[in-house]
Amino acid sequence: MPNLTQIMMTLAGLAATGATERPSGETREAQQQRILTGINNQLADTKLATGGEWQAIWVGLTQDRANMVYIAKAAPPMGGPRAFAVCLRGTVGGSPIDTAEDMNVGTLLPFEVGGTQGKISQGAMEAFTEIVMGTDLLGALVGASMPVPPDLFGPTIYVTGHSLGGALATTVSLFLAAQSFLWGLFQPSFQVYTFAAPTAGDEGFAQGFTERFPDATCVYNYYDLVPYAWESLDSIYDNPSKNPFYPGASAMPPGPGPTASPVNEIGQIIKGIAGKTKGNQYVQPPRKPALNFPLQSYVSPYPPGYSSIEEFVLQVGFQHSNNNYLNLLAAQPLPSVAPVVKSLDPTSGPATGGTPVTITPGDGVLFSSDCVVDFGVVPATAVTVAQDGSSITAVSPAGAGIVDVRVTNPYGTSPVVPNSGSPTYNDRFSFTRLG
Repeated sequence: MPNLTQIMMTLAGLAATGATERPSGETREAQQQRILTGINNQLADTKLATGGEWQAIWVGLTQDRANMVYIAKAAPPMGGPRAFAVCLRGTVGGSPIDTAEDMNVGTLLPFEVGGTQGKISQGAMEAFTEIVMGTDLLGALVGASMPVPPDLFGPTIYVTGHSLGGALATTVSLFLAAQSFLWGLFQPSFQVYTFAAPTAGDEGFAQGFTERFPDATCVYNYYDLVPYAWESLDSIYDNPSKNPFYPGASAMPPGPGPTASPVNEIGQIIKGIAGKTKGNQYVQPPRKPALNFPLQSYVSPYPPGYSSIEEFVLQVGFQHSNNNYLNLLAAQPLPSVAPVVKSLDPTSGPATGGTPVTITPGDGVLFSSDCVVDFGVVPATAVTVAQDGSSITAVSPAGAGIVDVRVTNPYGTSPVVPNSGSPTYNDRFSFTRLG
């Protein structure tokens, strides 16, 4: 029987569904509906910790699409209280707005919500106000969770998030709890779950959050760099002999490395990132004992030809990922359902368009029947998905230059294949001139 921590991490992980808009463009409403469809398709999977017992009922995407929150409801036990989850999305890789929110920690601003007397980073404040002012989260939650006769109990409202979503959960939960008068006689009870959360604020904020939610479940992976920001990034590199991050071959127990140190390039990069706080002191709320220690789970071996910095970045990404957290919590990982492009045939065609291109999915991935295709920022003129999902035939539009061919479905958009690191994958199509 899955426990609440496994369920909440699963719901938090699903917030990454459909995180970016289609390359050729789509309205915010269309993307919200696509996200809602994708989340519910996955929630129907009874193998997940959510067990087919949860349904997403609302998605709120901010105007700039940098932050997202969705509400899920659980099937209530007979005669018991209804349960809802407010699920906050973490950072979207490559988003300059998300990156700015993550890194804007040189200024602390007063957070006067729910009786707290502390401060949070300017970036955390921007993300918080985007959610509570840029979406109808409060109205949607109150409307969905108001008592329905013959209810005898107020609802249970969980607030959960991974990464930036975890930091947001600490601020949004305080805001929602302060509005509890809106539920009248049927007061909700709030429970907060954070995973891999960077530090949102100072000691006053951490204390205020802990006083309001003494039973909050704050989970982090010992070998995940992100939760050390912004309280203790220095510990990542300051004492590699006693606290190797990541352990190398000579450590006990050994690990894959590479190890950050005060003098090597990795340590210097982390030191530069830590300096973005400009001396501000951040404090994490009390957390559960770290996952992954003393046990170890690593990316190993590294791909051939990687530099030590590339290896370190790859390891950080693995340690921070939704599925690594689910694995460490002994929960079913999320399936690989977002599209991945492995190859195109042919890889070029005339600038006038009209070339049928066969697209092959990445290893272990099939294309769903609702996939659409874009050549750069222009949609294909026709798309046919093979019945077994093993390929797509897309007809090229008119174009010029070299573009990435990307596939979008309710779960997301295929990532751009990098210039290096994936030598067996290629999603690029060249438009050629006639004559």
